[in-house]
Amino acid sequence: MKKWLSILLVFMMMFTLTACGGGGEANQQEANNNEAVEQQQEEQQQEVELSPWLKTKTGQFYSQFKDGKMYMKYETEYEGMAMQMISATSGDKTYSETLIDGQRTGTSLMIGEDMYAIDHGSKMIVKMSLEANAQQMVDVMLDEEDVDPASVVNGTYTVDGKTYETEEWIMEDAKTILCFDGKDLAYMVGVYGEDEMILKVLEISDKVDDSLFELPEGYQMMEM
Repeated sequence: MKKWLSILLVFMMMFTLTACGGGGEANQQEANNNEAVEQQQEEQQQEVELSPWLKTKTGQFYSQFKDGKMYMKYETEYEGMAMQMISATSGDKTYSETLIDGQRTGTSLMIGEDMYAIDHGSKMIVKMSLEANAQQMVDVMLDEEDVDPASVVNGTYTVDGKTYETEEWIMEDAKTILCFDGKDLAYMVGVYGEDEMILKVLEISDKVDDSLFELPEGYQMMEM
């Protein structure tokens, strides 16, 4: 009798442990389901809270440069000459350089409210004061303050046999068409009246070398 009672107790214990294990799995499954629902609700809320600017390809692209640093290298052709340009922004500092047929022609620096035009051939630097809004005019970074998201025009643009999705923006009296290859910026097209300039993007990075914003030594400074 005691033996059968012992066996019965063992089976009861096994049944109890199995039931507890099953309950644990059920609880875990319920927790996983709750977590998935919360994540889905959070994603839906974030989507609802996106500003009109961040709903555009342009806004999504430029918003990735969160610390205000951006480096761009692009090229174009002007009057039969191959031009390559470099632009960089870091805070209130902006760097621009133009190379024609591989030769440096000039560099400009904007630091705060001052602009420095650097002529490497004559080793001359011309310093001039700028208006308050001049920094925004040459800043390579675009943000919501520069454009009206409601004015964006979506379309397509074909360059070298490939068609890109575009977003067209009106800034001042000019039109800028940004051509996207997926989420990447591939071309920028500037339209000024009847003139059009196509810039091919070669390199974009959030890594900016601070030495770009240093004035070259041994150059003569002239203030205007």
